[in-house]
Amino acid sequence: MPPRTKLLIPLLLLCLLLCGCARTVPAAAAPPAEPQLLSLPQPGQKPPCEQVPVYIDGLLMDRACRKDGELYLSPAAICAWLDISNSWQGDENAFTLTLQGVEFSGDSSKEYLSGNGRYFYAPEGWFTAGGQLYLPCDLLCRFLCLDASLSEDGSRLDVSTLNARVIPGGEDYYDLNFPSEDLFWLSQIIYAESWQQPLAGQIGVGNVVLNRVDSPDFPSTVFDVIFDMEHTIQFEPISNGSVYATPDEQSRIAACLCLDGYNTVGDSLYFVNPAHGSGWFDSALDLTITIGGHNFYSVRGA
Repeated sequence: MPPRTKLLIPLLLLCLLLCGCARTVPAAAAPPAEPQLLSLPQPGQKPPCEQVPVYIDGLLMDRACRKDGELYLSPAAICAWLDISNSWQGDENAFTLTLQGVEFSGDSSKEYLSGNGRYFYAPEGWFTAGGQLYLPCDLLCRFLCLDASLSEDGSRLDVSTLNARVIPGGEDYYDLNFPSEDLFWLSQIIYAESWQQPLAGQIGVGNVVLNRVDSPDFPSTVFDVIFDMEHTIQFEPISNGSVYATPDEQSRIAACLCLDGYNTVGDSLYFVNPAHGSGWFDSALDLTITIGGHNFYSVRGA
């Protein structure tokens, strides 16, 4: 074998050894990232929920999620459009959402949220998915003072940001915006009549009082409606004195929600516990709704 060939053979073997050592070992496959809730599905893939296009000021900017008949939105797209800083932390049990430095928080054990000194009725709750927080559409629109309308066929949601801003409030919001006497007596009658009822029923009792204030057939103030005795005592707690008991926190919150416009019983002017008899109510009035242990009634034919 020629000397040159003898030298080439070791060199070739060395090159083969070095190439084998330098071969790249494939990395372990990373787990796939969790898909965004409202990301576009792949062909043939069923979307994670029914999606509704959201047009913000006429431009297609987001998609809402329809879940159990309710529309939910993530704050992210709308806040980005409005240039409003936002962040959130939490899970399905509790969360805190910060909008332009103002905090709003929810607890799954309660049917209301609080923020900026105010309360917000939210029996639908919220959910999280894909690293995003999703709130009921009407709730997020209230937080940001937005106007939203759903098309008749439910296929499109239009959101107007003409009056957009973080909802005003403050620690003394209710004291500054409503007569202190109204808040006091509304809390008293709600507690006395419905302290064992669900929040929706407590709001309903407050609604009946405020509906009577607005009706020409009843006195025009909260106090006078509660203590109305022109024909007979209207509310049993007046006769047994329980109207003077100290209300709990939820009764006061229910009163705040009523004053802020939340309504669970429509135009009802009466309510009764059917266990104590409801003959006249059933014969003379229209049953509006039953919540907990109370039937709520409106004027027949109204």
